[in-house]
Amino acid sequence: MKRVNISVSEESHTKAKVISVLKGITLNEYYESAINEALSKDKTLLEKLKRQI
Repeated sequence: MKRVNISVSEESHTKAKVISVLKGITLNEYYESAINEALSKDKTLLEKLKRQI
């Protein structure tokens, strides 16, 4: 597992924390889920890159 530091606005952090509590998951799990969703949406970019290599 890789550790990263990110900066988010206080408002975004508060909203993410509230949502994670409501979902019964950790804030880390919430952020990881959001990153995985973004990666899934952008997977075609990675596939294009693979073809160019």
